[in-house]
This record gives sequence, structure tokens and C-alpha cells, in this order.
Amino acid sequence: MPTIRGDDAMNIEIRLLRSFVEIYEAGSLSRAAVALGCTQAAMSMRLKMLEDELARPLFIRRHHRLDPTPFAADFYAKALVVLASYDELISASRSRAVVERVRIGIPDDYALGFLPDVIAALLGAQARIDFDIRCDLSANLAAAVEKQDLDIAIATLANPPETAILLGEPALYWVGSAARVMDVSPPIALAAYPEGCVFRKAMITALEAAGLGWRVAIQSRNHAGIIAGIRSGAAVTAMAQGTIPAGLVCIDDPYCLPPLGHAPIYALRGRTGIRHIDELEAALHKVISAFSGDDTPADLTRDGTLPPSAPTIRFSCATTAAPASGR
Repeated sequence: MPTIRGDDAMNIEIRLLRSFVEIYEAGSLSRAAVALGCTQAAMSMRLKMLEDELARPLFIRRHHRLDPTPFAADFYAKALVVLASYDELISASRSRAVVERVRIGIPDDYALGFLPDVIAALLGAQARIDFDIRCDLSANLAAAVEKQDLDIAIATLANPPETAILLGEPALYWVGSAARVMDVSPPIALAAYPEGCVFRKAMITALEAAGLGWRVAIQSRNHAGIIAGIRSGAAVTAMAQGTIPAGLVCIDDPYCLPPLGHAPIYALRGRTGIRHIDELEAALHKVISAFSGDDTPADLTRDGTLPPSAPTIRFSCATTAAPASGR
């Protein structure tokens, strides 16, 4: 039976406190017994046990009623606090389901494009998961998984580990500003992540294979820096289908810019023992694979087509090749 233990080694059972509060409020042993569903004799015994534990009387017995002593009035106020805290503790321990925290790593553009639907799907399935989301470059996320700093990472890698699980291969598209006239004549001005980024390599490889010059006009480790450069009209970049934000559009003209192919997206799993990791991986696969295998340029639509309201893509293009200028 739960007890309250004080500095003087006094032990008071919770049921005795609850009985005392009921007697105090009812002013009668019989009424308190009815309220707690016990006999009057049992209620009288509980009161005696509590008074013995406290070594002082709590009520003055009068005809058909009990009058609380001054000590009882003070003790009643404190007993209410103790019982409220105890009831809250018990209620929380019984009703609180186990919530699992998953450490997930994902590049910024994938997080913006894919994670909202993934999280919504898991919440719809009533999976009790809290997310610790880290956005970084794919190479850094892969290293974090190796160090057990992440439970799962979503990454696009040139040389994925053997344990990597392919989630999908969305098409890569050239993307530019929807609001400004873009100059995509050689040397092509690129916005790119630092060396080692698969998208950066895909752009450079495609341009050099087509004999087109290029330069990295804007380089950033952060997605916001890339987006700012593109929206300014100063450069173009490569993005995977399903991750192209509002205000940017696909440049779908093979005479200006060569096709980029597809971007393999992998799941890298870290430590085991996460109960919902399979559900998370399945949700990621479902969302990402929905954008895979379709070579039709798309802005934010899921059906692989540009929406009717898509802004007109305005650009100037020269078809004469210029020598590559390096990264």
C-alpha cells in the first residue's frame, strides 16, 4: 500500500489520507463510509490508525457529528495537495503511452519536399514517434550514421554502402527563377553545394558531355543559399522531382541544357532497436517512389505534369558551346 514517508520515519498510507479527507468533508463517519464504499467500522478504524500515526486527535466526537481540531484543518489542506499530486502521478503513468524518439538525418531539399507527407502518414497510422531532425549534406549524414549519431539518414550518394536501401530515383531537372529572365548561355552559371554533392557532379558531367562551358556562380552548404541564388536569376541548379519549391520552375529545353538523369535516394540505417524504424522507412519509400520513374518535368505536382497555372519559363539561350571553366 502506498505510504507517505516523512523525515521522522512516519508512514502514512494513501488510503488513510483519502479516508481522512472524506471524513473531514462529510463531517460523519457513516457518510464518509458510504462515499468510499466501506463499512463505518472500517472507516472508524482508518481514522484511529491515522490519529495513532500522528499521535494526536483529528476530530472532537460529538453527538451525530465530528468537529475537526485546529490541527486537522491544517492537515486537511496539506492532505489535499498530497492526494492531488498522487492522483496526477498515477493518471499520467497509466495514460501516457511510450513515445519513441527517432533521430533522422535528411538534406534540406528532401526535408522540405518529402518529410511533411512522411510525418503525416505516420501520425495518421497513430505511430507514437517524436522526431529529432538534422538537415545536412548527404556525405555528412552518412558519416553521422556510422558514428551512431543518427538512427536513419536519407541521402544521395555516389558510392552508397552495401547496407543502403534504395527508396526511389526521382528525375533530376534544371531549375531556375519563375520571376526573372534567366541567361542560360554558356558558360552556364550554376548554384551548387560544395564539391562532393551528387547533384553538382550531375550538372557538370552533363554540361561537359554536351560541350557546354560552366561556372559555379553561387556555392552554399545551405539550401536557403541555393534558393536565394536561383530566385535572383543569377544561376540555375539541379533539383529532384518533388522537391522544387514555389517560385522556381523547370527549364525543359534540351537545346539549352542537357538532361540530367535521375537521383538515387537511399536510406541508411544506424542502430537497431527502434520500434517504428520500419514504418518510417516504408513511409519514406512510399512518398519518394511516387516521384520516381517519370521523366516529365514537374513543379510541385505529383502526376509528373506542370500545373496549368505554372509560370512561363523565360530564358535566353545561346547554342554555341564555350569551354568549361571548372568548378
